Formats: sequence, structure tokens, C-alpha cells
Amino acid sequence: MDQGLLVPDELTVDLVMDRLAQEDCRNGYILDGFPRTIAQADALAAKETLDAAVNIDVEDSAIIDRMGGRRVCPACGESYHVKYNPPKKEGVCDKCGQALIVRKDDVPETVQKRLEVYHEQTAPLISYYEKQGKLITVNGAQAPSQVTASIMEALQR
Repeated sequence: MDQGLLVPDELTVDLVMDRLAQEDCRNGYILDGFPRTIAQADALAAKETLDAAVNIDVEDSAIIDRMGGRRVCPACGESYHVKYNPPKKEGVCDKCGQALIVRKDDVPETVQKRLEVYHEQTAPLISYYEKQGKLITVNGAQAPSQVTASIMEALQR
């Protein structure tokens, strides 16, 4: 992950399928970040029927901006963004006072690699689910609350 690569399909599918077999998933669930490849989608389709697939559409430049500005506290796990959710004191966690860090998967080189992997392996899922009539695309450039509202509205149709 630190290199911007995906976890192998077989391992990911096994983990997700084990989780979906749990009692609390019997009445439904939301998958976030899965599937990420056609092979994962095919494995999921062999065992489960999805109601919808949500594509939160965001330009690469916005993703680079968002990820490049993320900061996390290594002590308590609190998350910040230098532009959108800055700490009260630059570089210092509001909750515990520890110095904030940039996660290894948020450094520019890794973000760029993650985007390359996304375009190569994950973006094909857009047409995969579109052909099935299950794709919902939402403008991810909106405020987070509006993105959520747009998703909820689309899922109720």
C-alpha cells in the first residue's frame, strides 16, 4: 500500500467474503473501496447481488490536492487537512499535542502511483457496473455533506 499498489485480489476477496458472511451483514451492507478490480467484481458477483455501485467522480488534480494536504496524528489517529480541516496550531494535533505526520501513502510519488493503478485497474469498473444498470455517479467535487446527500438521494430512486 505504501507503494500505491493494491492488495492481491485473492486475499482481498477472501477477507471481504468472510466479513460479508457475518451476522450483522445479513440485512445489507455498504462496501467502501471494494471491489477495486474486475476480478474482484466478478468474484463478488458470483456470491452476492449488489443493488448499486457508487462512483464518486473527482478530478485527479483534486485528489492530489486532498491527499497531499492530509495530516494525521501518529499517537491518537486524528485526521486533518492543511486547507480543509487544519489543526488550531499548524502541525500539531488539537487532541493530544503530538506532531502531525504525512502518511507514506499520501506522499506525492505514492499518490501518483495510486492514481495510475486506479486508472488501469479500478476505472474499468465504471463501465462494468454501467452495463449492468447499477452505476450511480456523484460529483465528488461538492462539499462532503452534499456528496453524502447526493448518494443518499440516488440510492432511494
